[in-house]
Amino acid sequence: MEKTQIDDINAQIIKLRAARPIWGVEANDLVELAQNAERAAAKPDERTMQRVRGLIETTTGWHNTLLYWEEQDAAPALSAEFRVLRGSLDAMRSEVANATGMFHSE
Repeated sequence: MEKTQIDDINAQIIKLRAARPIWGVEANDLVELAQNAERAAAKPDERTMQRVRGLIETTTGWHNTLLYWEEQDAAPALSAEFRVLRGSLDAMRSEVANATGMFHSE
């Protein structure tokens, strides 16, 4: 990888690290909303479903970007960072997908 590309990737990773906790809170909130909706046998409103779709789209986009970067000729430490970040995003996507399943099972 070229130094310019690595610098750009490092700048993007800083943004990703900053956003990840926010997305984690959002994922937890959506899971809680899904559990409450399931208990109340209520359907979620459109705003909640937009939040679900937005979070899944965002984390999927970052997942794919990390996967692309991982396929490049990155240094082993950088590739390891990509895998760790991707694993974290995968866990979030899984939680949100499960919540979405609860919403649709009503």
